[in-house]
Amino acid sequence: MVIVYQSNTGFTQEYAQMLGKAEKMKVYALDQDQPPKGEKVLFLGPLMAGHISGLDEANKRFSLQAVCGVGMSPPGQDVMNRMRRANYLSDLPLFYLQGGWAPKKVGWLKRRMVNMVTRSARKALLAKGMRTPQEQEQLDFLVRGGSYVAYQNLDEVRTWLKNQPR
Repeated sequence: MVIVYQSNTGFTQEYAQMLGKAEKMKVYALDQDQPPKGEKVLFLGPLMAGHISGLDEANKRFSLQAVCGVGMSPPGQDVMNRMRRANYLSDLPLFYLQGGWAPKKVGWLKRRMVNMVTRSARKALLAKGMRTPQEQEQLDFLVRGGSYVAYQNLDEVRTWLKNQPR
């Protein structure tokens, strides 16, 4: 099995390379490299409006064994349910990895879309006089960006990989 990824701002690429190194798997960029024909693929892609970017192309080109979406939101069942519905993944193993937000690395349209989606959360946090350290961290993340990429976030994917034939 190999890892194929698509990345817009680098968070998905960082996870793909981290996972490849940890599991001694080859890593390929969807738009640059071509894994050997017939190779089984674990695909990682960034979330955009709930859809995993590059998934449609990867699904046409490869034998997908599992999919990881990388997004801004904290992990949770809500995110998983929306991701599964938006990407029509029925029974394919699906994982979510919290990546980050890099407003300076995206175009004005995507920045504007994210700002529209996060407006109510930002307003609510700004309206609070005293914010907890976690609330301040969330506000800073939404306004300035940041990264939640961490090796331990890969635990669930790594456990799944250990149970797969290589």
